Amino acid sequence: MPFESLARTGKFDPDFRMPGFGVLYYPLLLLFSKPTACNILIIIQLIMSSLSVYALALTVKKLFKNNTLFYLTFTIYTASIYSSLLDPVLISESQTTSTLIFSAYFFTRYFDNYKPRELIFSGAMLTWTSFLRPIFTPLLLFYFLLILIALFRSKKQIWPAFLFLIPFTLADGAWMTRNYMHYKEVFPLTRTVYFPEIEHSHLKPMIEFTQSWGGAIWFVDPNAEIYWFSDGKPCTFHTGAKSDSVPFPSYIYTSQFNADSLKSLKIMLYRLTKDSSLSSDQKIAFERSIVEKFNRYTQSEKKENPYVFYIKSSEKRMHDMLLSIHTVTKLYINNFITWFYTKYYFIVLGLGIIGSLLMLPFIFKATPQSILAIIPLFTIIIHPIIIRENENRYLIPAWPFLVICAAYCLYWTYKKIFPSSNIE
Repeated sequence: MPFESLARTGKFDPDFRMPGFGVLYYPLLLLFSKPTACNILIIIQLIMSSLSVYALALTVKKLFKNNTLFYLTFTIYTASIYSSLLDPVLISESQTTSTLIFSAYFFTRYFDNYKPRELIFSGAMLTWTSFLRPIFTPLLLFYFLLILIALFRSKKQIWPAFLFLIPFTLADGAWMTRNYMHYKEVFPLTRTVYFPEIEHSHLKPMIEFTQSWGGAIWFVDPNAEIYWFSDGKPCTFHTGAKSDSVPFPSYIYTSQFNADSLKSLKIMLYRLTKDSSLSSDQKIAFERSIVEKFNRYTQSEKKENPYVFYIKSSEKRMHDMLLSIHTVTKLYINNFITWFYTKYYFIVLGLGIIGSLLMLPFIFKATPQSILAIIPLFTIIIHPIIIRENENRYLIPAWPFLVICAAYCLYWTYKKIFPSSNIE
């Protein structure tokens, strides 16, 4: 961990990830032993998560001036354990989810009192979010534009909107300066999306090939397509296929590769990683050949199967991201709880997606309420389509806002069925 290295030696290494996680972790490492620091950090994550539940409900209440939506959001989100499953785990999802909620909360508070400090707080929380998960950095632009438009419409001065950008400008400016001092290059955010051992080996071309037709790329998941390549073990994907068969759809093949080509490539990978009799020169030759094959297969997919490369692969990744929650359900206690919360997840997901579409008029009008739909729609689009990832856990930071959209869907439906109702 880079922050453990920083606390021990004064060097932030490895530094291929942004330092958002260290905002809390690094000070704790300076004060306590590593086990104690980790335990305290988990407690802090749980506290932040608990506070964010109420902040989320207040956010929707302030934006819609509606008590029913407040109680619906609070109840649905409290009953959901999906986004809180990773609160006791030392990865970025918990803090990212909490800071994203707090950013929206202070964003909405500004339109209550128009106090500039609320924009600074909102900008600071969203900056923290982007330093935890750089993929959310474009949300800074969405927030900023909504603030500008709201101020312009209300005929107020627009200069407070720029206060929102101060935290990110200062933080990213310091981060870029640090990176330039070390590498003599400008890195506005992260240097790479891959671990160094992936970036400079056959693993990166392997990932890119698997992504080219929509395969899952989480190496440790036996259900992921890349697993068939990554460790040389047979993987049937629950299809009943023989261990030596290729468990991939036939529509991915091109003039450059077929099932036999992939079998041959798998044998080469096995020898590269498992065969101790290979000399250093032979390993280098194997590595180069494997990289060349993966790159050639990927390019052929892109040129010969553009529909698969651009459309069908994105559809598959989106399907997997939204519907394949097997890695999460493993954390549940028993079969009934697994069944219940799986059904609960799909119900909230469905209502949330419908609700986000019902909120499209707010987006078209660029009102502050639109941020509630922008966040989940942005998350669902950016991961499978733009960065070509399909892990279900990437949906977690957007889940609270899908809950708001689900509450809005229920409220909207009720008002359509009972238009004379006084509920509000």
